[in-house]
Amino acid sequence: MEQEDENGKLLIDSVQLRFGDNVVLQSAYVTSYKGRVTGVLGRNGTGKSCLFKCIMGGIRPQNKYVRLNSEPRTDYGHIGLRVRYLPQERFIPAGMTLPQAYELYGVDYEGLVRFADQFDCFRNVKVKTLSGGECRLAELYLVLNSDVEFCILDEPFSNIAPVYDEKIRALINEQKANKGIIITDHIYEEILKAADDLYLLRDGFTYQIHSRDDLVRLGYIFA
Repeated sequence: MEQEDENGKLLIDSVQLRFGDNVVLQSAYVTSYKGRVTGVLGRNGTGKSCLFKCIMGGIRPQNKYVRLNSEPRTDYGHIGLRVRYLPQERFIPAGMTLPQAYELYGVDYEGLVRFADQFDCFRNVKVKTLSGGECRLAELYLVLNSDVEFCILDEPFSNIAPVYDEKIRALINEQKANKGIIITDHIYEEILKAADDLYLLRDGFTYQIHSRDDLVRLGYIFA
């Protein structure tokens, strides 16, 4: 969906990334709007995580254009203040407690407890003692509830008990009222349920998806 208003818009365009002779991304692009969830689909190894890391500065691509709203080209420091990123790996330091991390991000820890009451017992324990699923859920809630304009979620449903899938979708839907959200996950049906706009990354290129028929035509799913 294209919109004329440049406010509440994150544009990522012309991303080119290669490692030696291995070309990962060729003129990849994604646009995210405040109030909408943008899904990015693609098979394993197609460069979805690389694309996100190029946006956030974890990888320096050969070429990249990023624009927030109608502002000119944006540097990595500026992006980091206005975009929160949930990577596949843990990002809260192992020796920190969850309340300490939430205070650092300016997010109310009591909100997490209301979202998943088992976290009431984790106030004084270090993050390294949490299971992978517990840490993932706490980090996802932290990113989504941060006071920023955009969030990028890389595999938010992975390693989390399926009982939370519906609550996560509800949280994403609630938070998109305040920000634009970009999301990818190998559980593609969850992306189809959550996304307002959809892209497919294949062979280094981005394709905008308008229906399941497009996914069949491009070989991502079978009819």
